[in-house]
Amino acid sequence: MRRMVLVMDDTRGRSRGRGVTAEPGGTAWPDGPAAPASPPTGRGASKDESVKVTIGTDGLVDTVTINPRALRKGAQALEELTRDAVREAQRDWFGGLATHDPAPASEERLRTRLEEIHAEYSLRMEEINRLMAGLMSGR
Repeated sequence: MRRMVLVMDDTRGRSRGRGVTAEPGGTAWPDGPAAPASPPTGRGASKDESVKVTIGTDGLVDTVTINPRALRKGAQALEELTRDAVREAQRDWFGGLATHDPAPASEERLRTRLEEIHAEYSLRMEEINRLMAGLMSGR
C-alpha cells in the first residue's frame, strides 16, 4: 500500500525538512538557556497510525504522512486523525524541550511557545482542509 507524504510549505522561508538551529553559544529562545547541542524533535501518530507527524527542532510541523485509507474516511475524520497526531508530536517535542530549560520561568516560556505552535497548527489544518477539498473535488 502506498503512503502519501504531505510536506507543508513554511511561509517564513524555513528550509523544508530542517529545523532552525541556534548559533553555538546562542539561546534556544529569548532570555532562555543556551541552546542544546542537539535540539529536540517530536514524533506522533493517530491512534490507528494512519496519520504520522514529525516536528522539527524549531517546534513546527515538518512532515505529515497520510496513509491513503485515511483519505477515504472524509475530511472531518482526517482532521481529527491529524490533530491527534500533531498533539502527540507536540507532547513529544515539548517533553524533550522541557529537559533543556531548568531555569526559572521556563514553564511559562514553554507554554507561550506551545501556544505559538498551536496557532501555527491551526493555520496548517486550514491548508490541509483546502488541499483535501481540492483532492476530493478531483475524483
